[in-house]
Amino acid sequence: MAMEAEFEAAVEDRRPFLFALGCLFVAWREIGKHSEGRLILASYALALGLLIPMATLQFQQAVGFLSSADGPPFVIPSSGDGPNLYLIWSQNSAIPILLITWLLLGMAHLCLAWMLVEGDWPRIVKCGTLIGAAMITLSLFMGVLMLDLSSLGVPIAELVIEFVAVVAISRWHIRISSDASSELLAR
Repeated sequence: MAMEAEFEAAVEDRRPFLFALGCLFVAWREIGKHSEGRLILASYALALGLLIPMATLQFQQAVGFLSSADGPPFVIPSSGDGPNLYLIWSQNSAIPILLITWLLLGMAHLCLAWMLVEGDWPRIVKCGTLIGAAMITLSLFMGVLMLDLSSLGVPIAELVIEFVAVVAISRWHIRISSDASSELLAR
């Protein structure tokens, strides 16, 4: 109620924007002092610093896979003479499925970032499982088609880092939730 009264006074003084900026500044100054605030900041940092760039990487992989300047991605890494003529039909037929899988990975990372910020842990587990399954499927599918797997190195390494970070955030969330529930029971 005190905040509402202060806001009304700021509106009368024709300074509601300055009042809002002051509130924002105080909130940002205070958020790091509380464990819940640090968890929120860490969740946003993980979403903005890792998950969204990972989604961008997946979308770039899909676009790069479709419009490779060096030609099709059907070169076996050990052979220097180009695509395997016996596999080219299978590899060309697989392009739509591979593109859909890359795009699915990108969308799933965007959804995971959103769910992490919301703190929806059951859906985070489901989305993480989908991402892991899609990456394994993509790896196996590209391996069977004898495609160049070097493009999967960075996404797999980032996926491992992402998994470790999400598990760490979830444990932190569990610890904060259990501390908060024990404080409520003590009252």
